[in-house]
Amino acid sequence: MSPNSTNIGKDLSIIESSEESKNWRHLWPVVELLKQQQNMQVQAGHFRSSHVLAAVVNDRPVGFLRFVVQRIGEDAGRPPVLFLGRTLFEAKIIAFGVLPQERNQGIGRALQQEAMRRAHELNCCQVRSHSDYGNDANYQLKISLGFGIQPSLENDSVYFVKAIPTADGPDSTRGEPA
Repeated sequence: MSPNSTNIGKDLSIIESSEESKNWRHLWPVVELLKQQQNMQVQAGHFRSSHVLAAVVNDRPVGFLRFVVQRIGEDAGRPPVLFLGRTLFEAKIIAFGVLPQERNQGIGRALQQEAMRRAHELNCCQVRSHSDYGNDANYQLKISLGFGIQPSLENDSVYFVKAIPTADGPDSTRGEPA
């Protein structure tokens, strides 16, 4: 098991993946089936880093989560949020899915928990994601993990936000890669 992987259960592992990794070609059909290609490929100048987590059962990808590290506020065209003179960072989940036949087995929860753990390591002070109204399964998952809900002012969607402790305290800027 690589240093960037977590063994969740007997058969389930969450591993960090990239286009260069050997499991990418097996993960991509899952992305396509769940119609998340655009969210997996989107790039923006304010992304400080991008991370893809793959849920793997018996060497078979069954789900994924992509998050990016960014300054809080920057994606909305706002100045970065500062605390004690230092920029605050967040992990924003921009793609997430589990194969329909694999749902309700803790895979989505494991992906979300690993994203929170990695966000902590990257010294982000929160994890944020976006969802359309009526996505009850995602609502249930996020609420059970302690996320707060903020309705969007732009459309029929909501933001989920969860504060997480940072590795170096709230005044760190380690969210930005060296």
